[in-house]
Amino acid sequence: MNEAKQLHDDLMRALLPIVPRRAYQNIHRLSTLAWGVIGLCLRHTVRLGAWAEVLESRATSAAGRVRRFSRWLHHPAIHPQQWYAPVLQVALGDWPPNAGVYVALDTTALTPFVLICASLIYRGRAIPLAWRAMQHRSAKVAFEDYQPVLEQVRSIVPPSLVITLLADRGFVHEHLLHYVHKQHWHIRLRLMSNTLVHLPDQPVSAVRDLCPPGFRESVLSARSAFRSSCWASPPGSGLSAGFPR
Repeated sequence: MNEAKQLHDDLMRALLPIVPRRAYQNIHRLSTLAWGVIGLCLRHTVRLGAWAEVLESRATSAAGRVRRFSRWLHHPAIHPQQWYAPVLQVALGDWPPNAGVYVALDTTALTPFVLICASLIYRGRAIPLAWRAMQHRSAKVAFEDYQPVLEQVRSIVPPSLVITLLADRGFVHEHLLHYVHKQHWHIRLRLMSNTLVHLPDQPVSAVRDLCPPGFRESVLSARSAFRSSCWASPPGSGLSAGFPR
């Protein structure tokens, strides 16, 4: 038995108890998923022709094997969340209760579309939890556009875990703060230093005036140390502010 076949059999044994049969309906669809994962791992590319090189199939031509993956990817009966969510729930189910998890909310412009994605930050990697693609002119979206993504995250992540949502200044929406408070999540938003904040029984203040003494200097010092030790994108002019639940 070659390496690809062994990996396929091991992956099928792992997936069968997790992915509900109502999601894949036909065992060949689940098998194609397994072969796709193996092709991705062994060939390090999303090119279907490369996946076809490791696929064991009755198809005698490379084109026939590629068509199998293409049909699977475009099949109208396949809904990614129905396959993916159970796998995530099993993986997160082993995390200890009250463990903290960071979820990054971000957008990517794919003109004329924008992809809204919420990802679990784990060991230096961003693992997608939920996403939504929509036609939009810019990467800046309204709360109503990404609320369904947050709802997917809420349905996947066990309630025993403590979520901290990370987001850039494009997500500074009052509705988001109310939503996070209602879910008992934490949130960290990247804000411009002149952003005005309304606090109960206090005058309206700019973010820079709410920072404790020496905070800005310590942030700038840490940023300078980080940039000198590794590759980093040019920093913006905003500050990172945490809003506890």
